[in-house]
Amino acid sequence: MERAAKIIAMRMKIRLLVISQAALVILLIAAVASHRVPLGIPGEWEWLRVRANPPWISLILAALGVACFCGLAALGLRTLLRPTRSIGKEALWLFVLWVSSIAVQVIIPTGAADEYDLTKWAYVNVFTSSTGYYRIAKEQAVGDPLKFLADYPEWIKRQDSLHIGTHPPGLIALQCVLIKTMERYPRLADALSRTMPHSTWEGFRQLEIMERKPIPRADRAAIYLTSLIVLMACAGTVVPLYLLARSAMSSPASWAIASLWPLAPAANLFQPDADAAYPFLSAAALALAAWASKPHATPRASTYRMLAAVACGLILAFGNFFTLAFLPVGLIVGLLIAFAREIPLARRAVLALAVGAGFLSLIGAGWWITGANPFAVWQWNLKHHARFYDEYPRTYLAWLLLNPVELAIAMGLPTAIWCLVGLAYFRRVPRITWITLGVLLLVNLTGRNMGEVARLWMFFIPPCTTAAGIGFDQLGSGPKTLVFTMLLVGLQTLALQAMIQVVYPI
Repeated sequence: MERAAKIIAMRMKIRLLVISQAALVILLIAAVASHRVPLGIPGEWEWLRVRANPPWISLILAALGVACFCGLAALGLRTLLRPTRSIGKEALWLFVLWVSSIAVQVIIPTGAADEYDLTKWAYVNVFTSSTGYYRIAKEQAVGDPLKFLADYPEWIKRQDSLHIGTHPPGLIALQCVLIKTMERYPRLADALSRTMPHSTWEGFRQLEIMERKPIPRADRAAIYLTSLIVLMACAGTVVPLYLLARSAMSSPASWAIASLWPLAPAANLFQPDADAAYPFLSAAALALAAWASKPHATPRASTYRMLAAVACGLILAFGNFFTLAFLPVGLIVGLLIAFAREIPLARRAVLALAVGAGFLSLIGAGWWITGANPFAVWQWNLKHHARFYDEYPRTYLAWLLLNPVELAIAMGLPTAIWCLVGLAYFRRVPRITWITLGVLLLVNLTGRNMGEVARLWMFFIPPCTTAAGIGFDQLGSGPKTLVFTMLLVGLQTLALQAMIQVVYPI
C-alpha cells in the first residue's frame, strides 16, 4: 500500500510539472506575441522581432518533424529502460539520436518565415553585422593567411569593441581554409552546391542582387559548408552531453537530457552562427574531465583517464582559438578535478597538470605555426570587451536579474523546470551541475555579460541540464513524460522562431 501511494504521489507530481511547463510556455508565447513585453532592456539591448508570418503549411510540417523526433526519443528511452540493454545497444541508440538531431535541426528552420528559414545559411555568414568573418577572410586574409595571422596581434589592436575585436582569429582562419579548399577542389564545391537547399540557393541569389556582383562558386560552397559544420557540431552535442551525464547518472536519465538539447531554442535560433557550435566543444571537454576524475581500479583505466585529461586540455585550447568564452569552461574543468575527493590529491594534481599540458601544447603549436603571440591577442580581446560597456552602458542590476530568465528561455522553459526539480535533490545532483552554476553566478555577478546571454552562455546549457536528468530520474519519469516535455520545448522553439530575430543584422 505504501509503495502504491508513493507511485500515485509521484505521478501527480509529474502531471503538475507538465501542466506548469505548458502554462509557462503558453504565457511566454502570449507575452512575446502581445508586443507589450520588451525582448530585453529598452534603450540598452533588445532582440528584434520578425514582422513576417511563416507559411502555415511549412510550420505544420516542421511541427510534424518535431513530433517524429519526440517519438523516436521516447522509443530510445523505452529501450534503455529495459534491464537487458548492452553497451553496444546504448552506443547504437546514441548514434541514432545524433543522426535524428541533425534531421530535426534542419526541419525546424523550414517552419520559419520566408528569408528566416534556411535562407539564413547564406545570409548570416555574409552579413558583416551578423558575423563578418567571411568578409575579413576574403578581403584581407585569404591572399596570405599566414601573414595575416602573424600580424594579428597588431591588427586586433585597431578593431572595435564588437564581436570582431573581442575574438581570436580562429573563425577568420577557418573561413580562409574553407575558401582555399573549395578553390583547390572545384568538384567538391560543385557537389556541395548540388546538395544546397533551395532556400539557401535563393539566399545567395538575393545577396548577389543586393551587392550587384556575383559570389564565386568556391565562396558559396565555403559559406554553405560553414553552416553545415555548425549544424553538425550543434546537433552532435547530444553525444558528449550524454557521456557527461552518463558519468554521474543512469542511461535513461542521460538519454532524457540529451534528447532535449536538439529542440532547445538557443540551439536552433542561433544557427548558423558559430556560437551554436561551441556547446559541442564545451560538453566534450567537460565529459572528458568528468570521466578522467572518476576513481579507477586498474592501471589501464588510469592511463585512459590521463589521456582523457590531455584531450580535455587540447579541446579547451582549440576552443580558445575561436572565443575566450572557453576560459570559464577551463575554470569549470579545474574545479571539477579539484573537488573530485574520491581520488587522492596527488592524482588530482597530476590530472590538472595533464589538462594544462594538453592546453599549452596546442597553444604553443599554434604560436609556432602562425608566429602570433596568443596571449597578446587575448589581452587585446579582453581590453576590447571591457571597452564595450564604456561605449554601450548597461544597467547592472537589471541584467543581473534578467540574465537567468533569458538563460532559462534559451534552454527551454520545460527543461529549466526539470533542472529546478533536480536541484531539489541536491545530494544527488552531479558535481558538474553545482560547479557550472557557481561559475555562472560568478560571471553574472562580475557583469561579464549584460545582454545576449542566450547566445553568449549557450555553452553553459549542456552541463546545467544535467540537473534535469536527476529530476527526471528521481520522479521515475518515463517515455510519455519525456514526449510531453519535448513537445513543449519544440512548441516554444517554433513559436520563438516565428516571432524573434536573433542572427540577422541589427
